[in-house]
Amino acid sequence: YGEWIEIVRPESLRSDTPLTQRNENWKVISRGEAWFALGPRLSNDDLDRFQKAAVAVLGERDPRFELPKEERFAASVKGKVLKHSQAIREGIAETLALLGSRPGALATCSQGKAELSALLTVRALLANADWIAWASIDSHLPMLAEAAPAEFLTCVEAALLEPATSPFNAIFAQEGSGITGSNHMTGLLWALETLAWHPDHLVRVTMILGELAAIDPGGNWSNRPQNSLGDIFLPWHFQTCAPLAKRKSAVETLLREQPAVGWKLLLDLLPQMHSATSGNRKPAWRDFIRPDWPSAVTNREYAEQVAVYAALAVEAAATDMSRLAELIDRLPDLPGPAHTRVLEHLVSPSVLGLTETSRVILWEALADLAAKHRKFSDAQWALPPEAVTKIEEVAAKIA
Repeated sequence: YGEWIEIVRPESLRSDTPLTQRNENWKVISRGEAWFALGPRLSNDDLDRFQKAAVAVLGERDPRFELPKEERFAASVKGKVLKHSQAIREGIAETLALLGSRPGALATCSQGKAELSALLTVRALLANADWIAWASIDSHLPMLAEAAPAEFLTCVEAALLEPATSPFNAIFAQEGSGITGSNHMTGLLWALETLAWHPDHLVRVTMILGELAAIDPGGNWSNRPQNSLGDIFLPWHFQTCAPLAKRKSAVETLLREQPAVGWKLLLDLLPQMHSATSGNRKPAWRDFIRPDWPSAVTNREYAEQVAVYAALAVEAAATDMSRLAELIDRLPDLPGPAHTRVLEHLVSPSVLGLTETSRVILWEALADLAAKHRKFSDAQWALPPEAVTKIEEVAAKIA
């Protein structure tokens, strides 16, 4: 190592140096350029050795999970630390992502060898993994997802086959509160958000997030599967390159397989007074996002999406009185056609013929909405008087 440092240190002093070091941790400044420049020097044997090393390093079980979750903040003090440094683990994970996403740089390796090495490594790390294995590698999951997207999704789906015994239940249970608390699902959510950018992965990612949301007990951390779903499909800042037809198909599939999660997603996608997002993780090495991908959503695109999601919401609520009552509360947010459709459905024979117990829920929701907008008629958000009158007429017919 000393001899190597003597050779490389002068290189770091060049004006155009490819290397940098901080606290004796050496890094390549432009990893992508170095990958294509040095890739032809690698052989099949190199990849075989790297694959074995990657499984050994990233597959190490984090000793801090031997401690109660309340004591894990002091894991380093108690000697419960990983054998290999975070820098080495990050470098290996990123190299796996490069193997899977940019195999063309390895010109002297057999065709398909780079992708296969990445795939087999991901499979060895995640197939049949328990909760400690998933939690130990959490921060590196986004890179593993880029290394072998299809294999990564297959491993996550397998871990969710039996929701009651899924290892993710135990990971959710590790979440702590306060400044010493931690969340070990963030890496998985970021990995899924990354893959959602590609149209081919959107439906699978949506279903996985829906299944995770269904078993999520909730907590203090904002990184939650339901929030990731909302961010992916946000009409005013959607974070997937999938066309609207594909997005609609994904939401319909979620509604069918996970009705409660899908309904909450639809309500989140309807227009509302206040909405914010910090943005989803973007691929570091995969070319999932087109260079010409627009950074902003046009008014027309926004209106088209809201119309689609509103129509799905009306359809999903048609035979469910509790959902219909929720949708009545959101009537001011609905675009014109969906707004009219809801009111027409409320005075249809299928609704007026319901029992009084069922209808009273709808009547109360309509009466409360009308009273609110009558009381604050001068507010900017208030419905026009004629719209309030229409709501009152529908309430009277239900009564």
